[in-house]
Amino acid sequence: MSRGVQPLARRIFEGLSPSYDRVLDVATLLQDRYWKSWLLRAASIRRGERVLDVGCGTGVLEQSLAAAGWADDVIGLDLTEEMLRFAQGKRIPSLESLYVGDAENLPFRDGSFDVVLSCYVVKYCSAPLLAAEAARVLRRGGRLVLYDFSSPRGVYAPFLAFYVYGVLRIFGAVLRLVDAGSAFTYEALPSVIQTRLWDETFETILRSAGFSDVGKKRLSGGAATGFWATKS
Repeated sequence: MSRGVQPLARRIFEGLSPSYDRVLDVATLLQDRYWKSWLLRAASIRRGERVLDVGCGTGVLEQSLAAAGWADDVIGLDLTEEMLRFAQGKRIPSLESLYVGDAENLPFRDGSFDVVLSCYVVKYCSAPLLAAEAARVLRRGGRLVLYDFSSPRGVYAPFLAFYVYGVLRIFGAVLRLVDAGSAFTYEALPSVIQTRLWDETFETILRSAGFSDVGKKRLSGGAATGFWATKS
């Protein structure tokens, strides 16, 4: 991960695993459930395909995959061991194995996967390195689909900005009295979203990394942005 942001990412997620699923729902006003449904539809995973989830966290996406019956060979990778232990404890049927690792240096052979998925990782990374590593581990014709928070823009920007830069920080201040781990997440996330304008150049980055059929979608009025692409 980007040297300047990786320590912050570790601090945000270390110790958050017991409450991560709840924090995800609150921080996105339940929109993450819609975003994950969109990601799985865009990925069009077929039975027998090998899937890598970069930044799998506590296995929320893997639970969706198992429930849909869309994949039975999923590898999860995350920066924090605590998250992976929590995911392992869920005993998700489709989750084959878990790795501690970095999105900028994936510990897998070239051409190992048919699909690479990722949620909430790219804003913490060097986007060119993430794209290059995804292209390296994908087989020819493999698909990359991801999404992450994006800085508020467009017609809904005033409302999104109020929530991201105001409400989340208020949540953090209140939570600090009872749950310091969750509080830091709410306090730190607005600054990361505001400064990491990853989505502005990511389409060009994907094409430079060897992807084609690149697509982009604003999710929930631009609260998050999703991308999909195919390895040429």
